[in-house]
Amino acid sequence: MKRTALGCLLVVSSYVGAYAQLSPGFAKEEARDMIAICNSFTFIDLYNSDAEILPDGYQKIYTSGVFGMDNKFQIYQKDKVAVINLRGSTDKKISWLENVYSAMIPAKGTIKISGENVPYVFANDPQAAVHSGYALAIAYLSNDIIFHINNMNRSGVRHFIITGHSQGGALANMLLAYLENLSHSEIPKDNFFKVYSFAAPMVGNKAFVQEYNIRYAAPKISMNIVNAADPVPSFPLSYKDENYVRDNLQSILFNRESFSFKKMATDGAVLLFEDKLINLTQKLSNSTSNQISKDLGQVVLPPYVKDINYLKIGDRLEIPPVAYPKMLKDSSILKNDSLMRVYKRGSDGQFLNEELYANEPMMYQHKPYNYYVSFLKVYFPAQYASLRRKYLPENL
Repeated sequence: MKRTALGCLLVVSSYVGAYAQLSPGFAKEEARDMIAICNSFTFIDLYNSDAEILPDGYQKIYTSGVFGMDNKFQIYQKDKVAVINLRGSTDKKISWLENVYSAMIPAKGTIKISGENVPYVFANDPQAAVHSGYALAIAYLSNDIIFHINNMNRSGVRHFIITGHSQGGALANMLLAYLENLSHSEIPKDNFFKVYSFAAPMVGNKAFVQEYNIRYAAPKISMNIVNAADPVPSFPLSYKDENYVRDNLQSILFNRESFSFKKMATDGAVLLFEDKLINLTQKLSNSTSNQISKDLGQVVLPPYVKDINYLKIGDRLEIPPVAYPKMLKDSSILKNDSLMRVYKRGSDGQFLNEELYANEPMMYQHKPYNYYVSFLKVYFPAQYASLRRKYLPENL
């Protein structure tokens, strides 16, 4: 059927109207503002104020109470765009129980919390499965988030960016999938959601990720940004379980530069003990579930699926590691004339013996402020150069 000129005009007009505030695709300004906002919780914890880190134009209009496993979120507004910022892991035990509760459950089902049924849909593929702890966190948060989305709809806000760092980044991915699968009666379908996730661990299996990528990563409404040296985005377990021999043989013969014997050995070991690892993961998750029920009231999740192989979401945008500042293990060396004569220094005044300097902490690259610094250095070098501090002393 031929499309009339009027029909084409209506299609174009509806598209422009739908994305008047946000559009699909990566926008470096949006990403910069989101990783700044992700630092709000850190700055409040460290300095009792986030005024220094918040980007211009964003007004914080809501901070939730604590839900479930020490989760909470903030809502910001800039013009007709709202931002939902999900907090990452805290130092409380129950927050870390959420992370280690990694046995997978079906991506569609019902969670029972203190006797109340909470239905959920993260994907429609019957083979899709997701992280139990993160699914449970969304179940705790969902009512309050839906309430505020509908409330903002009434004031004309229908464009939302969902963001978070670390555990918050994983929840951002999960929340997008959850909201997009809600019925018309729960939230209007003319809402537009977009995700900027930072340092997120993986949240689902291959079937889940394939559906997620088709629906959200291909039209570019979900962007995952990771530091190349950050170990957290590689968790939970991920391994090659299909065509293991064929693919490794082809890599050895034709693609040696990208081939890794270490990765091949790791995947082979996991495949060899896969059933035992699945049983171990599910036992650990049962223990975690019991502890959560003890702390929060009875929680009942659907039966686990026999899968522990997580997959990375979409095409990840990698940012480079940040430099760890050179700090002497023992600063008293500077006052010791004899040692100062022994240890040679370069033209920059730094000692040539690297063993004199402190080692970088294992999780340094994972810190949200370091994500902010690295992103500025790559995409906004002038803003990076003018930063008052290139690192937070508390992260050292």
